[in-house]
Amino acid sequence: MGAIRVLPPALASQIAAGEVVERPASALKELLENSLDAGASRCDVEITGGGIERLSVRDDGCGMSPEDALLSVERHATSKLKTFEELADVPSFGFRGEALPSIASVSRFSVQSRDEEHDAGTRVLVEGGAAPVVSVVGMAVGTWVEIRELFYNVPARRKFLRSSGTEAGHVAEVLDNAALACPEVTFTLTRDGRKAREWLRAPDRAARVADLFDQEPLAPCSGERGPLTVEAYLSRPERARHGASGLKLFCNQRPIRDRAILHTVTQAYGSVLERGRYPRGVIYLNLPPRLVDINVHPQKSEVRFADPRAVTDAIYQILTEELRSAFSLPATGRSPRVSRELSVEPSGPIVRQSLGEHRSTGPARASSGAPSPRRSYESSTAATRPLSVQDARPALATARDSLSDGNTGLQPNLNPGLQPNFFEPASTQTASSATDKQPSWGKLIFIAQLRTTYLLCEGETGLYVLDQHAAAERVTFDKLRKQYQVSQTASQSLLFPINVEVGAEQCELVDEHQAEMKRLGFALNVLSESTVTVRAIPRLLQTDSPERLVRNLLSELARGGREFSAAVDAALSTMACHGSIRAGDSLGRDEAQALLTALDKVDFSSHCPHGRPIVAFTPWTELERKVGRR
Repeated sequence: MGAIRVLPPALASQIAAGEVVERPASALKELLENSLDAGASRCDVEITGGGIERLSVRDDGCGMSPEDALLSVERHATSKLKTFEELADVPSFGFRGEALPSIASVSRFSVQSRDEEHDAGTRVLVEGGAAPVVSVVGMAVGTWVEIRELFYNVPARRKFLRSSGTEAGHVAEVLDNAALACPEVTFTLTRDGRKAREWLRAPDRAARVADLFDQEPLAPCSGERGPLTVEAYLSRPERARHGASGLKLFCNQRPIRDRAILHTVTQAYGSVLERGRYPRGVIYLNLPPRLVDINVHPQKSEVRFADPRAVTDAIYQILTEELRSAFSLPATGRSPRVSRELSVEPSGPIVRQSLGEHRSTGPARASSGAPSPRRSYESSTAATRPLSVQDARPALATARDSLSDGNTGLQPNLNPGLQPNFFEPASTQTASSATDKQPSWGKLIFIAQLRTTYLLCEGETGLYVLDQHAAAERVTFDKLRKQYQVSQTASQSLLFPINVEVGAEQCELVDEHQAEMKRLGFALNVLSESTVTVRAIPRLLQTDSPERLVRNLLSELARGGREFSAAVDAALSTMACHGSIRAGDSLGRDEAQALLTALDKVDFSSHCPHGRPIVAFTPWTELERKVGRR
């Protein structure tokens, strides 16, 4: 007997289902796409146990006839594709004919549907890929799909599912994507018998984005390059976070993942984003279907562009121009060395010292003669009185004028290299190289402190005005991050533990990430289904409210897509902000020089952890032009 044999149909179906259905959220994505393709204006989703025990999707779409309802559970049966030629121009979300049979093979599955031509609906029951059982039911026009006990017959797959709270979070993310893709549709989510969320239909994308990012002011950006249309809503650079979970990409209304596009977005922001940080927001791309291959993966979350370089270059051109106008960002050049690196992790562009406005992150306080206990950089130094700046006022006025003019001494360096037969070419300009390299901060000559907030320094190529709080925050953040990486973040035990009401989902987060939170300096325990006990907080934040710290941490964790790495960075940024020199603190020469020297030892010293620029630079040539010497 030969070694090769044909697999039984049931086993083949379960193996194929693994490519489409990974968890309840992936099953929901397929069902919502079917509903949207059916022209639904409302989709009601119900889950129990995170969708593992039960997942239900009911829509008011066109429904199916009895014959189509039975065929819908057959593999590779679809109404959206008929010929091979149509595969290159698919306008619908679904087209493979795999979703329903794949789900039915690994669950207790039922679908009820009725179209306008029939007085009654059809119900089809399938358990674990067995033969379907058909019956007649009374129902309104539309479709209702119910999935029970997902992976009940595949225990090896079921054991890899996470807690019900984690799976519910992924379900909510799928609904967020569907709501952003189709603002004209209403979506509801009922979790364990209670309505958890509702996405009411919106008049357009802008209104839908505003609803979903209600606490995040986003700047609208739009533009066209040939057949490509870009519509984006992006956050200010200081609101960027580590990880791209807060940045959503859509191509022809389809949510996608694309590292090259994410990398292009960070490049469009220029030097104000640290490597690995991404803005929050949404980017919509619209292209003719023939220029996008969506038949890459069964889950349809990855696509291939006919000319990926032209797409990313066009996106870069549009976003660079729009973001500079919206946020007054410094001009920046795109490195041709990385423009084709589509398989590497997204990274930030070359650092440039640019002149830009930086607002104080705290109110100015009356300075005292005693040195601040937070000032620990190279060594402990005695504070001296700030230098008088009377003689420097003319030069400072010049620097201030340059600031208000938005002149950075840099010119845009765009070399898009677009294909002339695909996207419209753009002009190429030359960049100034005066400030291409980061200076040696320790070699700058400290001149004076301005308004107990800014440090005026002299360099070989011009004047540098540093925001002392942003600079100190960057140094402290770098130290805290290194401490966290080696599990040495100091914590402060509370004399009396504090109970904080946070809700069931956040209690699950605490239980799931207790060890990571301990590394961060927090000692948290779950007291009940909706209460956590705080026993210790990071020592640098011992003067802050433990309750507020815990709520902020859990909020960032939930916002970061339940990935602790995203919440850690936000928490470390807060710790650095609270544990650093503030605007209003009086600095002496030795303290200022120690801060400058410490900046040389951090990974990215031109911007604070929140993305705000530390330094404003004015070249000598610009000063000479201002005073008439040129």
